[in-house]
Amino acid sequence: MKKILTAILVCCCTFASFAQQDVQYTQYMYNPLLYNPAYTGSREALSCLGLYRYQWAGIDGAPRDIFLSAHSPIASHMAVGLYLENDKIGIHNRFNVYGSYAYHIPIQENAKLSLGLQAGISAYSSDWSLLSSDDIVDTNDPAINATTIQKKIAPNFGLGAYYYAKNFFVGAAAPRLLKGNIDNLQQLSKQERHYFVSGGYAHTFSDKFTLRPTVLLKAATHSPVEVDLNLTALLFNSFWIGAGYHTQDGMNLHTAYEFKNGLRIGYAYDITLSRLADYSNGSHEIMIGFDLRRKDNDGKTNENVLSPRFF
Repeated sequence: MKKILTAILVCCCTFASFAQQDVQYTQYMYNPLLYNPAYTGSREALSCLGLYRYQWAGIDGAPRDIFLSAHSPIASHMAVGLYLENDKIGIHNRFNVYGSYAYHIPIQENAKLSLGLQAGISAYSSDWSLLSSDDIVDTNDPAINATTIQKKIAPNFGLGAYYYAKNFFVGAAAPRLLKGNIDNLQQLSKQERHYFVSGGYAHTFSDKFTLRPTVLLKAATHSPVEVDLNLTALLFNSFWIGAGYHTQDGMNLHTAYEFKNGLRIGYAYDITLSRLADYSNGSHEIMIGFDLRRKDNDGKTNENVLSPRFF
């Protein structure tokens, strides 16, 4: 059965362009730079984050993803960022390198509008030698025999807007605007445009309890609109715990802890509700991040930053 599932994953990945190409991270709410370049610099600190995701654990060839990012203000109203991402599914691998720039415009007290752009490349590769004869259902399949699909580099760019205040945010982005073929021979795999709309609100009931609902909508050509709903509670200004629902795959539970020195760690577990639940042990995701705040002229860390810790 695992070999059958591996073959299914191979086929799904070969035609991934007709579905969602972007990785689905459960802990996206801790770093919207994943999908919106306008988030760059909004934390008003040198903000670094790493994510590791193991999706559908227990299935051969299941997706494994690594995401690393850093972004920071560099001058008044301006910020830059960089992220690296490696997405491996079966015999297929995609490596992304993107740089971002954002300009933050004060709108009113404690609220800003950020306009951002990003540009970079995606490097695609497929190692067909990893397949055994048992994995190949049709040896005449042009997607499998097309050796020119093994490597491809595709440049792209995107835009985004992000309006944020102390206790809420709303954003919209199209991180990859260029469309094109990933393979040169059969034109079976394509880059498609992705669109994201996000929003969130944090309501503080006391100095020990804050509730934060967030929503993320995603759309791509030839794919249904996907919706992520999350509800997270912040306890004692340090401990996050929450749950979410994703329309395409299932529910998730996630938790995170923020240390006073700017370090934060988190873990998420996805509960698969589709038919893959019979073969998968769920999905696991680990997060680690750090915010290095700027210091005032007297050498003290500036705590009066506009960017809230809620988002």
